[in-house]
Amino acid sequence: MAFFRKIGKELGRWRSKLRSAPWMFLGAVRRRDYDSRRPHSVKITPGNQPIAEQVAILVIFPRDGIPDSTFATLAHFARNGIACVVVSNATLREGDRERLCAGTHLVIERPNLGYDFGGFREGILTLFDRGVRPRMLFLMNDSLWFPLRPDCDAVARCQQAKEDIFGFHLNCAPRFGVNHEYVQSYFLRFSQRLVASEAFLAFWRDMPLIDNKHMVVRRLERGLSRHFARRGYTLGAFVHWRTAIDRLMALDDADKLSRLLAYQCRLNPKDAAAIRPMLEQGWAPLRIRDALAGPIRRKRLFASFPMMHPEFVLDLGFPALKRKLSIQYRELVRLGLDADFEPAVRAEMQL
Repeated sequence: MAFFRKIGKELGRWRSKLRSAPWMFLGAVRRRDYDSRRPHSVKITPGNQPIAEQVAILVIFPRDGIPDSTFATLAHFARNGIACVVVSNATLREGDRERLCAGTHLVIERPNLGYDFGGFREGILTLFDRGVRPRMLFLMNDSLWFPLRPDCDAVARCQQAKEDIFGFHLNCAPRFGVNHEYVQSYFLRFSQRLVASEAFLAFWRDMPLIDNKHMVVRRLERGLSRHFARRGYTLGAFVHWRTAIDRLMALDDADKLSRLLAYQCRLNPKDAAAIRPMLEQGWAPLRIRDALAGPIRRKRLFASFPMMHPEFVLDLGFPALKRKLSIQYRELVRLGLDADFEPAVRAEMQL
């Protein structure tokens, strides 16, 4: 059975690669077409917030209006001296546009081409077209609840970090036996040295507009970090993938580990196939973890740290949580771990 699952997974992977192959060409074509139409298809509305030396670009896709937690995010950036640019990959309702303008420098509405990276690109090009080169630039999408707590110091820590590209999680993608590290793109902070470079503008100006998620992750999310690392720029994050694995392997609280294993079985069928038989045989949590040490360290199991048990994610100091991961925030609420969260975040988790 495991053999056929593996064959099915490999076939699925190759199907994804074949479907994404045309975007190597189409992405550049769509970028040129998009740029020729930019003056007519992109709407820019000035907001009430003055420009600042530090700027955050927040990309949103408001299918059903804008949640209150998004406005909490904008207010948090503003309290930290950061001017905000919102890029919407959909046309905004009039009331939402007005409310956004009250707490931002610019509100940009654009066609939904290129997913979040297309939105990041539009925000950056708009700033540069207006002669704005921030001393520090933040990029974020609306897949996160951030900040989780009113007293969150994550932005201040990003401002103090020395690395050129800094974020919440430094992940890796094994390739040809080598672990290629990259900063996950839902939250990125770029240094003044990088933003001022010609290489930075060139990357975004020449970036293909890709509407294939497999290719966006491979070519843009992972590719961005590799592109700049090859040019001598440094990467960093609050949580390194090796740190997450080391902490999991060092965890000696049997009750907590039991919760992590049970949660992982509900979250990920592949992990469940490895873990559940041992649970059914009555193995102790520490014994199960140690028996699976090899696959865990090779990132074959527990591969996606931000999606893991919220107790573990928060223990490692991760300052945000992914939206629309109902299993995660149901567990948060069940354990009472959301008690001191931002009221807007807490309300949305408990809907």
